[in-house]
Amino acid sequence: MKIFLIGMMGSGKSSVGERLSKYMDMPFFDTDSMLADSEGISINEIFKKKGEQYFRQIEKESLKKIRGDGVISCGGGSILAKENRNYLKNKGYTIYLKSSLSTLKKRLSNDINMDRPLIDYKNIKKSLKAIYEERKLLFFESANDTVITDNKSLDDICKTIIKNIKVEKV
Repeated sequence: MKIFLIGMMGSGKSSVGERLSKYMDMPFFDTDSMLADSEGISINEIFKKKGEQYFRQIEKESLKKIRGDGVISCGGGSILAKENRNYLKNKGYTIYLKSSLSTLKKRLSNDINMDRPLIDYKNIKKSLKAIYEERKLLFFESANDTVITDNKSLDDICKTIIKNIKVEKV
C-alpha cells in the first residue's frame, strides 16, 4: 500500500512520514527531497532558476516514479494539479495532516533554513493564510482521512494514522 501524506508546509509531512515508515516497516519517500536531489539544487533554487511551472511538472513526474509500497510525503502544492489529486485517490491511502495557521506559523518561524519559496518570512501568517485559502478544499478533496497535528507528538499522530487505516480496511 502507498500511504500519501499531504498538507501545508510545516504540517509535519516529512517528520510524520519518517516515523510512520518505521512503525509500518515500509520505505519512506519525500518528494521534495527527491526533486532537490535529482536537480542537484534546493527547492528554493529550482523555483528561482526554473520557475514554479517547471517545479510543478517535475513534482508530478516524481510522484509517479515511486514504485511499490511506502509512506510518501508529498510537497505541499502537489494537490494543485488535478492529475496529482486523481493519482493520490486512485493509487493509495491519502492522509491530510491538518495544522492550524498559528501552529504552522510557529513551526515555520523556527525553520532555520528559511528555504520555502512561497513564504514571505517577513509576514509568514499572511503568506500561510493565502496559500491555505487556495488549497484547503483541494486537501479535503484529495484525502481519505484527516489527522489534526496541533499539540500532538509524532508518535500520537502515527498511532492515529495506523488505527484509522485499519478501521478503513475493515
